[in-house]
Amino acid sequence: MDTSLYAQRRARVAAAIGPNGLALIPTAPVQPRNRDSDYAYRHDSYFYYLTGFSEPQAWLVIAGDGTSRLLCQPKDLEREIWDGYRLGPEAAPAALGVDAAYSVAQRDTLLPQWLENRQTLYYPFAIHPGLPAQVDAWLAQV
Repeated sequence: MDTSLYAQRRARVAAAIGPNGLALIPTAPVQPRNRDSDYAYRHDSYFYYLTGFSEPQAWLVIAGDGTSRLLCQPKDLEREIWDGYRLGPEAAPAALGVDAAYSVAQRDTLLPQWLENRQTLYYPFAIHPGLPAQVDAWLAQV
């Protein structure tokens, strides 16, 4: 897959947020259908527009200096039997053209570090329930 188009889009976002800015872009959550099954997953269009990545529970973090990091689900062969193939953090940089990728399980540890010394923070408003409180908790650690 040619990732240059997605890299160009991320570069435009980085230029728009400024050198001391950071953008947190989560993808759509999984929607449960009943106790033991979920609706078919549909990623957020804006997330896919910037990444070309369609797996759930992922976050894109774009810094004003142009670096982009992806938080995604780790490889888990047992879960892949039920949920489908996962790219995993090890393969994501080469496959998607991001600078680095990490397990989404590290999100609460990594995001406060990435938020240090930032003047501006962008994240989706009123789309993801609980996200403002989560961001406030990360900022309180900084």
